[in-house]
Amino acid sequence: MTDSPVFHPTRWTLVLRATGKSDEAAVALSDLCAAYYAPVVAFLRRDGRDEDAARELAHAFFERVLAGGVGRPEPGRGRFRSYLLGALKHFLSNHRAANLTAKRGSGAEHIALVTETDTAPGLPLPAAPEPPPEEIFDRAWAFTLIARALAALEAEHAEKPEHFAALKAWLDGGGDRPQAEVAEQLGLSVTAVKVAIHRLRVRFRELIRSEIAATVNDAAEAADELHHLIEIAARG
Repeated sequence: MTDSPVFHPTRWTLVLRATGKSDEAAVALSDLCAAYYAPVVAFLRRDGRDEDAARELAHAFFERVLAGGVGRPEPGRGRFRSYLLGALKHFLSNHRAANLTAKRGSGAEHIALVTETDTAPGLPLPAAPEPPPEEIFDRAWAFTLIARALAALEAEHAEKPEHFAALKAWLDGGGDRPQAEVAEQLGLSVTAVKVAIHRLRVRFRELIRSEIAATVNDAAEAADELHHLIEIAARG
């Protein structure tokens, strides 16, 4: 016997094992795409589109993914985040090529823009550097994952919503209210509140790891992914 943890099959590992061809794999891939819609929209917004255009293109992208039109998932691609970002870039490359071909065939006259006038010498001040689209994607991915874990945690406390509402402020180490005040509100001792907060934090971390596990291929990748997403989220 070994004391090492067992890495149970998740949505992503099911997709990889079935090479995307089984009904089970199709459902798993669809679930993952639905869960991580927001990072794709964030990437498309950072790439220069407004909200409506980004959402419209995101829908088209996910339809293509589910139809297998941007390359099937492969066992070597161990993280769903990496697969989806690569698929998105491939999709955008084809989308831009198609648009360029359409514009070339439209017969429209292309006129160069004049960037200098008497009042504007054409030397704009350098703007503050913005994060690249890939970093925006990863940051949105991290916050989506946290939001999903938080929603799952709240669902687990559905029988005592007032307890969860009062204690969740301490999940990120914060909490402006005195714990004694919260204890009085909930009819608990201060010690009981401290224990409840500790348990809530432990369970929250477990749910975050579970969300990550659903998007990677093994436990080692899960640990690396957690480290990467913590680092990315901290930059925000």
